[in-house]
Amino acid sequence: MQSYSVEIIHTPERWQELSTQWNDLLSKSASNTIFLTWEWLFSWAECYINANREIFILAVFDKEELLGIAPWYVNHQREYYFLAYKQIEFLGTPESASDYLDVFVKKGKEKEVANRIYDYLIREATSSWDCLAFKDVPVDSPFFFHFMNRMEEEGKYAEIGRGSICPVSSRPAGTGDFFLNISQHRRQRFSRELKLLNDGGIDYRSISSGADLSGALQELFSFHERQKDFKDRQLYRLIEKFAARCRDGSVEIDLLSHQGKNIAGLLHLRHQDTLSLYLMATDKGFNPKISIGNVLVGLSIKRAFEREFSTYDFLKGSEPYKFSWANGMRSSINIFVYGKKIIPLFIVAKRFLKYTAKIVLR
Repeated sequence: MQSYSVEIIHTPERWQELSTQWNDLLSKSASNTIFLTWEWLFSWAECYINANREIFILAVFDKEELLGIAPWYVNHQREYYFLAYKQIEFLGTPESASDYLDVFVKKGKEKEVANRIYDYLIREATSSWDCLAFKDVPVDSPFFFHFMNRMEEEGKYAEIGRGSICPVSSRPAGTGDFFLNISQHRRQRFSRELKLLNDGGIDYRSISSGADLSGALQELFSFHERQKDFKDRQLYRLIEKFAARCRDGSVEIDLLSHQGKNIAGLLHLRHQDTLSLYLMATDKGFNPKISIGNVLVGLSIKRAFEREFSTYDFLKGSEPYKFSWANGMRSSINIFVYGKKIIPLFIVAKRFLKYTAKIVLR
């Protein structure tokens, strides 16, 4: 491990130079998700890095070989308007609802990289941070398993809490019918509502490439904005930038229309054998007797499994329809680590008092 070096990446220019190595390493890791790709996180940074945020990516090398990447930034925050502190967080958060964020490492090297990053953070770079706030880390993260073991061995304090749940649907083995694995009520409702829509004349289309994708994105964004009280228009810019960088079908739009008018739309993110539902918009005033979102989700899952995707991921969220369609789920945890400084100790004390008050007053 002594030969492992840590490079701190602060600039977009150096980050861009690593784009090919970045995705190559991701493909060799146990954390290979679309939200960790160079294209997604670089696009996110273009939209959300500001004067209070500083890129702080750690790249671990064994001589010339890239072994691990911690995709982080430093968030300069204030407590009570006068106590300034530096908090390291994952790129991709909190805006845009990126899931499965992690430190990704070449398989088989997780322990060595975790120890090297631990040593760097705790012993070499204490002036760079006051708090570490890693939210929605997959519970099965190899890196954080070893990182937290090292903390425990050295008697360091970390606050660990429950994160989010991502409901998922898995394709049945062989020629099994996915619809047989969901509840009879959901299956019958889907069939009934689909028939009612078909009787009225609907059009279901999926767009994933070319000039049509740009037009479909604008249709979905316009439709989504009309249906939602949506403030974060930077999200649309992020998706446009990401789609332009990928050009490989990583973004897919499913639209359901009636007599030429869109009544429901889904934005999917495609990576490896997983199709993830990232954005939904529905016209709730179309027909109150029909859940058109339910129909479009069912059609999209059916089409995904026909194309041999192994997983349809609903991503995090507590919306009931996600759990109605899902046959599994993925869990995450939140990890907070505080440096030995006055401000982090103040923050810990504040959180402790808050929890204590909840216990006393409940």
